[in-house]
Amino acid sequence: MSEPESNELEMSEAESFALKVPKRKKSKKAPDPFEAKGFTGTVYSVVHDVVCMLSVIVVTFVLAVRLVGVSGSSMYPTLVGENEMVGNFGDYLILRSNFLCSSYEQGDIVVACVPSYENGKPIVKRVIATGGQTVSFRIGVDDLCMHVYVDGEKQPEDYINEPMLPWGIPSDGYSVQVPEGCYFLMGDNRNDSKDSRSPEVGMVDGRFIAGKALWLLFPGQDTQQGNARNWKRIGDIYD
Repeated sequence: MSEPESNELEMSEAESFALKVPKRKKSKKAPDPFEAKGFTGTVYSVVHDVVCMLSVIVVTFVLAVRLVGVSGSSMYPTLVGENEMVGNFGDYLILRSNFLCSSYEQGDIVVACVPSYENGKPIVKRVIATGGQTVSFRIGVDDLCMHVYVDGEKQPEDYINEPMLPWGIPSDGYSVQVPEGCYFLMGDNRNDSKDSRSPEVGMVDGRFIAGKALWLLFPGQDTQQGNARNWKRIGDIYD
């Protein structure tokens, strides 16, 4: 008879201890400021999302890439430029900003803003030579046109619009060394391009280059093709 009494005593002591232990209160969930609560909450949520998206777009286009329109015919036929007299629209390019690309290679198409040329108006040109290289111009024996040599090697320029005439070149065999940190730029339409051959442009300091053209986003109206747009040109401009 003594064992049941001891068990009852232990149970009563356990029950009394359990009663003395305070129950843990459930923590209230912190209010979510982005949780839509009626019309006001919905408006707040939409405005917040729009501001975030615009911030991402602004940072991307300032630090990473830029959208640039092509003007003039100096890069034809690689690029189609706007002609104010005709009233056509030029190509629009995706440009990798100089924040991400501080050096350029031969063949790169870049956008430069040279202070000595039309108050820094953006120009689109191709990199012919980089700092330390020597650019030479020689008249061909067969075609009597100017050919470009870099460090003594003739450049295979299958992208130019037509053979280059010797305007702006002092003499046959004329050569010039590009200073370090500078670039020798020329347009693909050699006979209708103000570029490093011209004293107004000259050797372009790398600090004046806004970036490298990557893709053609929207094709312009080609005046030599009846203002038609060639949609197949969209994409990589180096293909």
